[in-house]
Order: sequence, then structure tokens, then C-alpha cells
Amino acid sequence: MRLLVSRHLENFLALYEARNMHTAADKKGISQPALTKSLKVLEDDLGTELFIRTHSGLEPTNAGTALFRHARVIDQEARFAELDVRDIHESMGGRIRIGVGPVLAVSSFPPILAEFHQQFPKVEISVETGISNHLVDGLMRESFDVVVTALPEVPLPDRFAAYPLFTTGMAVICRRGHPLERQQTIMRDELGDYGRVGFVEDREFEKKSRHVFGGRAGHLRPIVQTTSLTVMFGILAATNHYAIVSSMIVPRAEREGLVSFCPEEGLWSLDIELMCKASLADTKPIRMLREALLGKPTSSGTVHKWQ
Repeated sequence: MRLLVSRHLENFLALYEARNMHTAADKKGISQPALTKSLKVLEDDLGTELFIRTHSGLEPTNAGTALFRHARVIDQEARFAELDVRDIHESMGGRIRIGVGPVLAVSSFPPILAEFHQQFPKVEISVETGISNHLVDGLMRESFDVVVTALPEVPLPDRFAAYPLFTTGMAVICRRGHPLERQQTIMRDELGDYGRVGFVEDREFEKKSRHVFGGRAGHLRPIVQTTSLTVMFGILAATNHYAIVSSMIVPRAEREGLVSFCPEEGLWSLDIELMCKASLADTKPIRMLREALLGKPTSSGTVHKWQ
């Protein structure tokens, strides 16, 4: 990486994220005096202070915040240039930050990560789960290199690329023996008689539900919000609440003792896409992930099928 990015810029990023000299030095594996000297080189070169020392640690100046925005972009481009250029069968290292929706994270995504690790054994993989708007916001802020989630209704800026993967329907899940389960025909409006369990700050759900339910969408406001499928399943098993989730999670929910159904009029579908910066779209790591998610054979010959 240091062939592509100044070690002083790398040290600056560590300081900005840690806001603590000792923590940043430990992360970079260097001494605090060496880190202090590295920061001074940058500040002397730029002619301005990048941090102010306070009792609670380091606070970035306006110049420091401005440099961070550019440094994150430089760091990301350099990491992917390194991943793309080096021979993957030799000593390739680096780091990739992936964001994925909670449904994908517990269904067919883990085998794809295992395949990725097999092809890129020295690449450090960071995976974070979240709802679509959280992941897309993180992609915009450079917190993720690539996200796999439902396509947002608001178009992505031109500097980002989105690749369609598949479409998944939605289903209602609830406990076995729920009053709704005993009905032969279930209409959408009947869901309003029970409490819904949803994901925290799921703006895309709100938009979809308004489109489908119209003025009745207010009845779908969640009684409980969580970021955990385990918590969601536990609440559903113990109450008469219900949840509306991707049909991809139905097999997992049924293994947990829940049941699923779809209202007579149907619900909606989600287009799942891989999103990244356009400049990274043709790099080897992104191509491998995209091919695996599409169920195409990877360089190892493995084909993954979504369940």
C-alpha cells in the first residue's frame, strides 16, 4: 500500500478515526513519537494544524476534516488498485469493507464470503449488516467499499454504480397458532389489527408500504424496532405481533418455529443490487463478488445459488 499511499496519510487516517495518539500508534504498530513526527510532517507540508489536543483526546480542525474526506477516497482507491494489480495467487493483502442486509447475512451470503476468502486469503474482510438506507448512506460516506442490499428509490449519484442481482418477494411471518394463521383468506388491511416488528429506521420499508397500503400505511408503524433477526424472531414467537420480511428469510423463520403467508392482494418485491463506486466496479474483488452473487462460476469453479 505504501507504494500507492504516503505512510503519513495512512497515519493521519488512523489518528482521525481513533482521536487518540496511543490508540492510533498501537493500530499502526509504531511508537507515539514516530506518529507525532509523521503528523508534523503533514502539518508542515500543508502549512496548517490538523488536530487540536484536548483533555478527551484529539479533535480535528476544519483543515483536518477536509483532508480526511480526500484521504478516505485516496485510501480506498489505493487499496483496490493493489488488490486489482497484484497476482491473487501470491502475497496479495489489503482490506475490503462490505455492507450487507440482515436477511442476506444469514442466508446465502456466508458461503460467498468463504469463497472470497479462498480466492483472496490475505485480504482482511470487514462485514457489517444493516438495513438498506443505513448501508447506502455508509457507501456514500466511504464507510463501505461495496454494499449488497435493496436498491433505494432515490437514484445513486453518478460516481456510484449499481448491478442488478435478483428480485425477492415479501412475506408476513408470525408465530404458529397466530389468529391470522387460522384464517383461510387474509387481506392486507387485517394486518393493522396486530402490532408489527420492524427494523430500526427502515425508510425504504416506509416508502414501499405507503405505495402499497396508501392511507392505511400508518397502521404498519412498528411496535418494536430492532437490528437483529434473532430478537425479531424471539418477539414474534412470544406475541401476536408479525413482521414483513423478504421471502429469502422464510426458511430460517420456519426453522425457528414461525409460519409465513402472503395477503390475498400480495405485498411488494425488492430489487437486490450490488453497489460500489464506479471507479471500483471492474476490479477483481468486485467482479468476483458480483459473479458469485449472480450464481456464475467463479475462478475456482464454484457456483452459488440463492436459497
